[in-house]
Amino acid sequence: MHKETINLMKRAFRRHVAQREPGLVLDVGSAQKRAWFRDVWETHGWTYHGMDMKDTFNVDIVLDDPWKFDLADESYDAVISGNMLEHNEFFWLTFLEMSRVLKPGGIMVHVVPSRGPEHRDPQDCWRFYRDGMFAMAKWAGFDCVETTTDWSQEHVEHYQKTNKPRAKRLIRTRRHEDNFWGDTVGVFVKTQATADTVALDYMRHFVALHPETSAGKIAAE
Repeated sequence: MHKETINLMKRAFRRHVAQREPGLVLDVGSAQKRAWFRDVWETHGWTYHGMDMKDTFNVDIVLDDPWKFDLADESYDAVISGNMLEHNEFFWLTFLEMSRVLKPGGIMVHVVPSRGPEHRDPQDCWRFYRDGMFAMAKWAGFDCVETTTDWSQEHVEHYQKTNKPRAKRLIRTRRHEDNFWGDTVGVFVKTQATADTVALDYMRHFVALHPETSAGKIAAE
């Protein structure tokens, strides 16, 4: 995790979380050399649970499957991640699990790169822009209450020559000009039960198309 990720999480906390009553926060992909996010949240009275795929420093919950959380529905007041989603092969499934374990009205904060070289850990699959944050909100039953991308100065200068309104928009929606990874931040509030989301509608649709599967037989009962 790089410096700007930590600064962006601190900023998101001050802006969107500090006014909330402290509760229980789940950090998905928490294995780090230092407990950066734990320090941010615990300093303000939150109870922090770090979750990852291996039993190591800053990990309280070890997963066998990154797309299945052995956690109760609506058991957390906040869910967060930093520089995790780009490594997640099926991030949209993990996002659904994060939705499922989050209480109604709960908050999520994610920091992910929008650019940068390949950095496998153990794989490097994705990059995200602001519209990606809105898409995940639509998928999993959230309002995206804030999202920014730290666009590169090179991109800004390109549009200053070719499309000045777009250049102004890029400048307006970034926080750090010299962010090497061009991090995108998404802050979300849960507004729908996971069972009522667009994601589950599509899953039920595909299960219905294949009633011969075990999932289809369960759905038909």
